[in-house]
Amino acid sequence: MDTMKEKMELESVVLPPSKDDEDSTGRGKWSGKLDFILSSMGYAIGLGNVWRFPYLCYSNGGGAFLFPYLIMLFLVGFPILFLEISFGQFGSLGCISMWRISPLFKGIGFGMVLMSGYFCLYYNIIIAYSAYYMFASFLNPLPWVGCNHTFNTDACFDGSQGDGILECPMNPNFTGKTKPVFASEEYFERRVLQISDSLGDIGYIQWEILLCFIFVWIVVFICISKGVKTSGKVVYFTATFPYLGLLTLLIVGALQPGAVNGILYFITPQFDKLLDIQVWKAAANQVVFSFGAGWGGLHTLSSYNKFNNNTFRDTVIIVVSGGLTSIFAGFVVFSIIGFMACDAQVPIEQAIDAGPGLAFVAYPEAIARVPVIPQLWSFIFFFMLITLGLDSQFVTLETIITAVMDELEYFYPNIRKRKTLVIFSVCFIMLLAGLPFTTQGGIYLMTLFDWYSAGYSPMILALAELFVFDCIYGLSRFIREVGVMIGSKPSFIWKVMWYIVTPILIIFPTVYGFIEYTPAQYGDYVFPGWAEAIGWTMTASSLICVFIYAAYFLIWRVKGSFIQRIRTAIQPAPEWGPALDEDRAAAGYQPYPKPTVEIITKDYDNIAFTSDSPPEYNGMHSVCVGTDDIDISEIL
Repeated sequence: MDTMKEKMELESVVLPPSKDDEDSTGRGKWSGKLDFILSSMGYAIGLGNVWRFPYLCYSNGGGAFLFPYLIMLFLVGFPILFLEISFGQFGSLGCISMWRISPLFKGIGFGMVLMSGYFCLYYNIIIAYSAYYMFASFLNPLPWVGCNHTFNTDACFDGSQGDGILECPMNPNFTGKTKPVFASEEYFERRVLQISDSLGDIGYIQWEILLCFIFVWIVVFICISKGVKTSGKVVYFTATFPYLGLLTLLIVGALQPGAVNGILYFITPQFDKLLDIQVWKAAANQVVFSFGAGWGGLHTLSSYNKFNNNTFRDTVIIVVSGGLTSIFAGFVVFSIIGFMACDAQVPIEQAIDAGPGLAFVAYPEAIARVPVIPQLWSFIFFFMLITLGLDSQFVTLETIITAVMDELEYFYPNIRKRKTLVIFSVCFIMLLAGLPFTTQGGIYLMTLFDWYSAGYSPMILALAELFVFDCIYGLSRFIREVGVMIGSKPSFIWKVMWYIVTPILIIFPTVYGFIEYTPAQYGDYVFPGWAEAIGWTMTASSLICVFIYAAYFLIWRVKGSFIQRIRTAIQPAPEWGPALDEDRAAAGYQPYPKPTVEIITKDYDNIAFTSDSPPEYNGMHSVCVGTDDIDISEIL
């Protein structure tokens, strides 16, 4: 016994309350299968589908973008979503605590939460703009109609507003024309934003935008105040209503002269563009951004699933619905852009600026031409934009809150009884931190956040996640556990995807993005060097969490030589596995550890598994042994 003790490295972990059932943890579950599917669809189908996807098509050759997008959707998006949804459901934990699977890499979870925090800060201002337009829709006439307002300039172009153009030739030749400044564009920049000249000239707070910003945060708090029990029901409306709005706008847009030209531009490929690596990079980035891969949101949503939920079926539904919605939104947008190009007699490529302009310039311009009650259609459309944005905001904020609750539970066992207070505190802090976005220079700040915090970080974190499963945890082991959950073992093709195809398709555009780096810009304004430094700091902050936590864990949480520390730190903690003991038994795990246990580092098979543990998992493993005098808390 003494000899054995000399080979032991004892560490302590503060364990959570018993997980015999969901009531004992107070964590909650979805009340129905559709709750998770609709919440995930709402997360994957947001404002990015309405203006970001069409913009990328618009700036990358129209139909030429669709082919790379579909390739990336099924070879990058599908595998990562299947892995993350299965990962979250198996462990029933948020995106930080789930890294019990390999505690050395817990910093990936912290990086996901930090990145989600950046997203929440700037995403709500886009929803606030939508709320502003929704309230403005009650005015008659609509305030962006005409060039006779005090904020208009001599360059203002109102085209056929109020009159209508009768026809537009197919494939018109509008060469030599310059891009007009539409009345709706001047309204957005000179009235709504009252935009300043640069990021350095931040200006003052726009009180109307501020009120809309506060309104949106109040709505978000109310909808998620009771956790998944309320947000899971809210999405029944917020995830389905946008389709009605998009269908209505498609009909309005398709009836406009020139709409066919825009749609043909959208679906006609320019094959020479397929040789442009930038197109493939943009496609990969859009898939990762739109579906939330590497953000932690899918882990959070699936952690509330029942253990035997079919994650493969749900992944298929989410991926297909998200891809079809993006394409559907493309038809809506390009029908309107085709009309605007014909109205202004300019090439489609010059009809409008990309980015937020597609939502707050193109759509209002189309709505202004609706002959019957345009105020009603305007209200419906911008209400739709709000519901699109709220879905994504619900999930991203829930990602932060779930991670905070799962971590604080070890220090404050009764924290879940005060979840509403935690949610209110997070929302209030986010509101205060987001005040700069409501200033005259807020649109520049929003662009900076979107450009850097949502660019490289999620792709690199998703790649790090794949590395853990490929090289540390073991794909054979993971596939076997997924098979226990869904009733059938995933085929060998998933090993090929997770080992080779998906990592290569992430690395390739990421490296190219660094090589062909271009600074952030909004319209013609290129951000200065100091702004780029802030942006790269945001990018690095999410990634450096991985290294900081790994160093902290190796120095303070494990003992022994450096190699011994590494070998111990990468092994699953005893608490890793399904939440309920019956599910742990089905997956080959021992019952959930008692409140006082001892972790012994030994060089033999992982006896946290029962009889059919695969032999390739031999090595240093954590073993649970009962004891009364050891407080084990360090592994987490």
